[in-house]
Order: sequence, then structure tokens, then C-alpha cells
Amino acid sequence: MINKDYILRMAEKIGRSLAIILGLRKYNQHEEALIYIDDTLLRTVGLTSRFINSISDEMLVTTISPIGVLNIEACLWIAALLKAEGDIYEEELDKSNESYYHYQKSLYLFLAAVLHEHIPTDADLYKDIEQLLQKLDDYELPSPLKSKLFAYYELSGQYARAEDTLFDLLETGNNREMVESGRAFYTRLLTKSDTDLQAGNLGREEVDEGLALLEKK
Repeated sequence: MINKDYILRMAEKIGRSLAIILGLRKYNQHEEALIYIDDTLLRTVGLTSRFINSISDEMLVTTISPIGVLNIEACLWIAALLKAEGDIYEEELDKSNESYYHYQKSLYLFLAAVLHEHIPTDADLYKDIEQLLQKLDDYELPSPLKSKLFAYYELSGQYARAEDTLFDLLETGNNREMVESGRAFYTRLLTKSDTDLQAGNLGREEVDEGLALLEKK
């Protein structure tokens, strides 16, 4: 498990790079900002933005995890810089198609990090996740990303959002594995107190109903 001090030091390093990017954007040096992002990616993780954006999210995670264990540092560097790159494409260059793919991949990596490693809930990356969710709200997200969101919502106590995501996944691909994941989800919720369930905007009756629906499947 990565300790909190390590996460803070990493966040400081990433924050310094993001501050430089914001400074370049402030003076309308958008191309220079994109070049800086690419140089920083190459320096920190050994990959270019073009390569990162040319492969699937799953393949990218495999690429930065050569021994089968997620490289949290690389994951967070790439996620933060892709988000910054997406902001430039969306806000300065008016290229929403470009920004979408950057935001999507950034969100996938942020989620991969928090699901793999216990990261303090006061870390800024949770704000980044919520910002990305807002930016992607109008888009239909791919199933692998929805699966990450399903797990993230449960982890963060957002049980109603987890349930909504679960049934979205079941509508697009009613596979046995997803049904089993849903059953396990509801079974875990049954052990929660009414207070915890209400905090997650889900009542105990809704948990029972959801489990009954999955049993029918």
C-alpha cells in the first residue's frame, strides 16, 4: 500500500507541472502547452501523448504495468496530463471530439488508481474525477469505463449511482459475469446500516428489489 506522504509528494510534483501548463494557457501559448505536456509525459512515463491516445485504456494499463501490478505513479501522471490536454482542446481550441477521448482515458486511469490503491478521500484527484464525470455527462461511455464507475461508486458510498450504472451495463450486455457482480453488490449492501444506505441514496427496499430482479436473470 502506498502511504499518504508518497501520494502527497507525487501530487505536489504533478501540481507544479499543471501550474506551468496553466501559465502557458493564460498567455495563449496553447501549442507550447501541448508540447510541454508531451515532453512531461515522455520524461515521467516514457510515453508520448500520441502513443497513449492510440491504444485502448486496457492496453495502456497493461503497458505501464509490466510486472502485472498497476504503476500508480505513471497512472496518475498520465491521467492528470491527459485531463489538462483535454481542457486545452475543449476550452481553447474548440475541439470537443479530441477533448472527449482525452477525458475518457483520463477518467479510466484515475478510477484504476483509486480502485487499486487506498488513496485518502481528501486527495485532489477525487475532484478531478467529479469534474471529468461532469464533462462526460452528455456522452455514452464505453462498457469497460462503466464497469470501473460501478466499482468506484460503491467504493465511495454512492450506492444509487452504482445501481444505475449496474443496470446500464446489464442493458448493453446482460452477461453472466455482470449479473454475478450485481448480486455480490446487493449482498454487500444488505450488510450496511440503514443510515449508510440512505447516505448513498438507496433504501433497503430498493436493495431487496434490485437483488430480486437479478435473481430473475
